[in-house]
Amino acid sequence: MVSVIVLTSHRSASLKRVANDVATVLRESGVNVRDILGYPSADPAVYRDVDGVLVVMTFDPAWVTPFAFVCREMLVKGKKCVFYTTIEGRARRVHGDTWIYRDLSFVANSRYTASKLRESGAVVTKVVYHGIDIDAVAAFEWRARYVRRELGLKSDDFVVGYIAGGYMRKGHDVFAEVIRLVQERDPSIKFVVLTDSKGVEKYSEVGDVILLDQFGKLSEDEYYGLLHSFDLYAQPSLAEGFGIPLLEALAAGKPVVHADYEPLSEVTTKETSFRVRVRSVVYKSEIGAIDYELHYYDPKEFAEMIIYAKDYVLKNRDEVRARCIERAREFDMRKTYREFVSMISHGG
Repeated sequence: MVSVIVLTSHRSASLKRVANDVATVLRESGVNVRDILGYPSADPAVYRDVDGVLVVMTFDPAWVTPFAFVCREMLVKGKKCVFYTTIEGRARRVHGDTWIYRDLSFVANSRYTASKLRESGAVVTKVVYHGIDIDAVAAFEWRARYVRRELGLKSDDFVVGYIAGGYMRKGHDVFAEVIRLVQERDPSIKFVVLTDSKGVEKYSEVGDVILLDQFGKLSEDEYYGLLHSFDLYAQPSLAEGFGIPLLEALAAGKPVVHADYEPLSEVTTKETSFRVRVRSVVYKSEIGAIDYELHYYDPKEFAEMIIYAKDYVLKNRDEVRARCIERAREFDMRKTYREFVSMISHGG
């Protein structure tokens, strides 16, 4: 039996979820996942009795070096390393990084990620889209009514939801303006935002928004129950490497309003989304060594699209729900992550 260790970052809720799902599919396929580590241990004994490692980590030159080093050491020893990665803009070259681009290759989580990695000089061998457990999402549909009750929402309220950490690139400040504009036109539309304390601050000037600061902390039933409580999902983020909550919303049967850029438009279809034109693209850095590619849209157009989507969903709810779930099934984790079984077991 092939034995591997999965490495990821404990600092990212989304990376940890991807790592756990990949590990589940590997185990179901007969691969012995000996451990899932939230850091790249420097202890050689950790890797002594395994056949390889599978890394799930953002391609940020400021943080990726320890993970890349473990990967390179495995390859030098004749073992396997699969480096599954994402990026939300341009990687800046940093001092001493030549070996990363020369010695390693990467599996991208979207066409967008693949194109940005190649722009930086990285070798991309394959695109494997993120997957989710479709049946697990569906299993908690029953919780929607209880979630609405807990949030003080009525059964007939039209609810728009958004889920994201409080990073600049997640567009909370722009979405706050979108909400204000929607409330002027149609105050019956309710908004729920699951974020962290940093994200909550962006909505201080907007009234009548239900703000939850438990991003990354909800249990599975709470999280999926929240998704099912929405009627429409908004993805107002300015930059993404993939956008897992958007896919989870589709799996819950919820169509998505988002700016029309890859990778978001790789995940949705025109039949499962309401797309807003990108007006400009700006590169901006936070911490780390990525120039985030920010896709700016007109908040008025985003607000108008939400109002239009409300009427469309109310008239075609069952049809839209079916289309969204059908699209999400294309990303079932047992279909997408099966690729890693071959890579780990056979080097394919």
